[in-house]
Amino acid sequence: MEAYFNELSLHSFTDNETAKNAFLLLGNCLKKLSEMGVSNTRMTDEATRKGILSGQTLNRVLNNEAVIDKDLKSVIINRMCTLEPIDDLENKYNVTGFQYNGEDCKGLGWACEDIEDSVALGLSLEDIWTDRNYNVNIYMLDEDGEEVSSVSQCKHVVTPNGIENLRDFFQTKINIPTNGRVLAIETVSLFPHLIFAGQALEQLKNIKDAVAVEQIYYRLRDLERVAANSIVPISTSIFKYKTTPESETRSRLPEMFVKFEDGETRHCSWHSRFTPGAGRIHFYYDESEKIFYVGYIGEKL
Repeated sequence: MEAYFNELSLHSFTDNETAKNAFLLLGNCLKKLSEMGVSNTRMTDEATRKGILSGQTLNRVLNNEAVIDKDLKSVIINRMCTLEPIDDLENKYNVTGFQYNGEDCKGLGWACEDIEDSVALGLSLEDIWTDRNYNVNIYMLDEDGEEVSSVSQCKHVVTPNGIENLRDFFQTKINIPTNGRVLAIETVSLFPHLIFAGQALEQLKNIKDAVAVEQIYYRLRDLERVAANSIVPISTSIFKYKTTPESETRSRLPEMFVKFEDGETRHCSWHSRFTPGAGRIHFYYDESEKIFYVGYIGEKL
């Protein structure tokens, strides 16, 4: 699932501090969207050229460390991508344009319920851009080539709380794989903060029980949530599902030391439990990089 950036919400800031606070909030929203299963937030090319601070477009502000530090810049670059080219979408819906209050609005338009039925992410602006629905005018060609118009609502978010309030909506949009082979293929897009050992992916591919696959999905999503939100240090309390380290004795078992594709061997002594049976997902959490290395998926070792 993809979200769309509301380019109309980009506005000029009077000083670095105000801009910094706005982009910190945007970064937190991008992390929350990732937790909800949103892989990318698309924005228009015009947005990158819009003036944000005196003499600075969005592209230049991204390199202004007084506003956006390196970690936040990485979040924005990794999770926001261009909306263009959009020929596929335009051809799919025969759309000629979108407007909100007389202004063109690609982000709001593509996200609205009658088009992609996603969410639009914007920068917060009191009394103008908030966590609420907005009515968008859609202009498209009918089957006779005549332009017709309609109005559709767009779900718009500017805060992590606004995103959390749409959790049920996001859950309905997530197509959870029903077998391990499909889930293994989709791990890169579903869990960008998780790196899997080759043996873990092979183990996952061999799991055919739909209930077990769903349980594994939710446990991996929990790891993704922790890493995406940079939650450290590791402890049992940061996870939604029962996740614990092995005992000192069991942690020395050779199976706990897993070699990954980069040639490094990591100590995967923490595990998340899943059912049916005594399922285990063993992993190592790199707290400095905010990456989980998943080394084993299967029955209790």
